[in-house]
Amino acid sequence: MLKFCLLGIKKLMWRDSHNVYKVDETWFNPFTGQLKEKAIKSGGIMVSSRFIGAIIQFISAVILARLLTPKDFGLVAMVTVFSLLLYNVGFNGFVEAIIQSKKINQAQVSNLFWIGLVISASLAIIFVAFSPVLGAFYKEKAVVPIAKVMAVGFIFSALSTEHLALIMRRIEFHKIMLNEIISGIISTIIAILMAWKGFGYWAIVGRQLSVPVITCICAWLQCSWRPSLPSKNANIKPMLKYAVNTFGNFSINYFARNIDKTILGWKLGSIELGGYDRAYRLFVLPVNQLVDPISSVALSTLSKVQDDPKTYQSYYLKSLSLISFLGMYLSAIITITGKEIIYILLGPKWDEAGLILQAFGPAVGIILIYQTISWIFLSRGKPDLLLKWTFISTLIMTAIYFLGIKYGAPGLALSYGLSLYLLTIPGLFLASRLSGIKLRDIWKNLWKHLFTFLFSSLISFLLAKSFDQPTILFRFILKLMLVTFTYFPVAIFILNEKAQIKYLIDIANVFFKKKRQDT
Repeated sequence: MLKFCLLGIKKLMWRDSHNVYKVDETWFNPFTGQLKEKAIKSGGIMVSSRFIGAIIQFISAVILARLLTPKDFGLVAMVTVFSLLLYNVGFNGFVEAIIQSKKINQAQVSNLFWIGLVISASLAIIFVAFSPVLGAFYKEKAVVPIAKVMAVGFIFSALSTEHLALIMRRIEFHKIMLNEIISGIISTIIAILMAWKGFGYWAIVGRQLSVPVITCICAWLQCSWRPSLPSKNANIKPMLKYAVNTFGNFSINYFARNIDKTILGWKLGSIELGGYDRAYRLFVLPVNQLVDPISSVALSTLSKVQDDPKTYQSYYLKSLSLISFLGMYLSAIITITGKEIIYILLGPKWDEAGLILQAFGPAVGIILIYQTISWIFLSRGKPDLLLKWTFISTLIMTAIYFLGIKYGAPGLALSYGLSLYLLTIPGLFLASRLSGIKLRDIWKNLWKHLFTFLFSSLISFLLAKSFDQPTILFRFILKLMLVTFTYFPVAIFILNEKAQIKYLIDIANVFFKKKRQDT
């Protein structure tokens, strides 16, 4: 049986290798026409893929939370804080290097493949060797075997990196979407079945590990490219330099997003971390659905109009105002209904996570505003300055986290939002100096939404206490209605924010007009 499996893998990896080595250069550099049409279609595909992926994650989170315990999630989170960073070595760097290169060839891609594979295999061995150190750091013996198994994912990630990059380079994003959906569904089914059968935290490990394995298999089936032996004359130094810089920026950002979990797991243990992790996942779900697609479009648009100051300023301020308007509304909802959301979705054993989600609430709007700072740095061609700002802001956030952890997981969640509010002020100041947009114009587009968030949250909290609330579901609906009917009327009619509704209607009209033209 083992011999049969090995022969199958060998056939998959090296099928048609003789023909692959002789592919025409246009296979690697295919852009000859219809780029605009492909880009529009690919954008729609990726938005759809992200939406479907979010639904899969949501269903998985709800079901697994009822089958497993906070400690199960906490133990795996202790490992993934480190393993996911190493899992992305090569992927965040080599992919961008392959995509952005004007011309590439078989030798260059093959050399990147072997370099990435050697690096990832080495990191897997090192991670396994240091797993006892990780267990000692957290004072959890169960962390050791989890880390050893998770290390296998590093190798499968390296095996699929170049294939996925070439698919993206050829703008075949329908394949990426199919890959993500298949791996998401199968890994979720595996996790649910394992949890149902009583495997405990190994169900989460099974999901985490099955994703890179399934992704790798799909990528090799979807992309006909196969690596050749390493070449001495491939000239990949510029690509490696680009990859290193890209991964450096990713690493600092990753550290900034995960240092809170590392501190919490170290200080308070796996049970507290499990509740925090589930609340954090639900908190970032709506944030990611807004941040990623809006950022991609905004960065592309701002880059194209950077030589037209008036258009640049107008587009940035309109975008900033809209996401602030929507983000602060989401902040009010999560701040007021966090406990009910957790109870309805995850069940009564996640009580503490409800309080943590409420503490995350004020951060929803400000994290969307904070994200716009990077738009200006990148659209102005200053990634080096953004890297320095990210490094300094990460140090400040870490110091604030150590203050927040004194008050437990809810205190840490509050410190997450507090750090963003404090850093947004100097961040926007730097962005205004770089872009020429006046800071008072930025503030003029923000203060009304901040005020409406505070007003709506306070009034909804006070009014909700005066009503009889027989069930959790009734309480959630009541609070949601109170937030909605205090936030929008105040913003639109009292603070005269009708422009935001008009902007939303204009966007919807353009979108549906485009859809009708496509059909």
